[in-house]
Amino acid sequence: MKTVSKIIIYPIKSLNGVSLPFAEVTSTGFKNDRKFMLMSYVDKKMITLREFPSLYNIKVNMINEDLIQLENIATYQIPLSVYLNPPFQDSPIYKVNVWDDVIDVQSIDKLVDDWFSEALGIRCMLVRMIPKFFRQVDLKYANKGQGVLFADGFPYLICTESNLASLNRHLDKKVSMLHFRPNIVIENSELNEEKSWKSIEINNHIFDSFKPCARCQVISIEPETMTVNEQILPFMAKNYIENKKIIFGLNACLKIKSGKNIIKVGDEVTSITRTNPK
Repeated sequence: MKTVSKIIIYPIKSLNGVSLPFAEVTSTGFKNDRKFMLMSYVDKKMITLREFPSLYNIKVNMINEDLIQLENIATYQIPLSVYLNPPFQDSPIYKVNVWDDVIDVQSIDKLVDDWFSEALGIRCMLVRMIPKFFRQVDLKYANKGQGVLFADGFPYLICTESNLASLNRHLDKKVSMLHFRPNIVIENSELNEEKSWKSIEINNHIFDSFKPCARCQVISIEPETMTVNEQILPFMAKNYIENKKIIFGLNACLKIKSGKNIIKVGDEVTSITRTNPK
């Protein structure tokens, strides 16, 4: 029986995630997932792990559904509390690119901006989308009206334990699922069977609009130590290639949510529709 083995949210894009026993599903991702993003003050560009792997130094603790605490283990900074639903202020609106999308954002708090500026050594801001701003998922894969916040392109990322176990059999230094930054991890699936999935159902919620997730150099960074696994990229570049891209996991949208808006660790994965039914 296929089940959900892990649920992970990332309240701030490119920072460490938080594993949860359950999470609320919404059309734009799990509640509080990728709700905020760091942006450079000077050129108004998004800040990610690709350029700043030191972001992994900042540990994220979920105090409650409205509050996280951040701790920079590389410095003696005082831990920072960040409210996940602060009131919107009458503050400047900036435009920032998240890949091909231009998004209207606002800083949430100058003290928060100062904390991150000290942590990263560059002047930056923690931002969120302005009220009522909508970012459409790529219409090549999704339907009109399916939105996403600050995730790279889709509201959900699904990975399987079987795929990770297979990868680790070929690596001298094993990697954890944290390298791949999923939202939903599924156990007890057959190796690579997700490549044939068209839709899946978890606790009456149906996920579809699947797109294979292309990977970059971030997967080689060890989240706990920030050391680089020199083996993973060359191996995956030979064995996990589709359309000249390294692929691991599925991007997804929420098609239908029904009943309670909750997914829990241990929930069964059912009603899998395959593109090529056997």
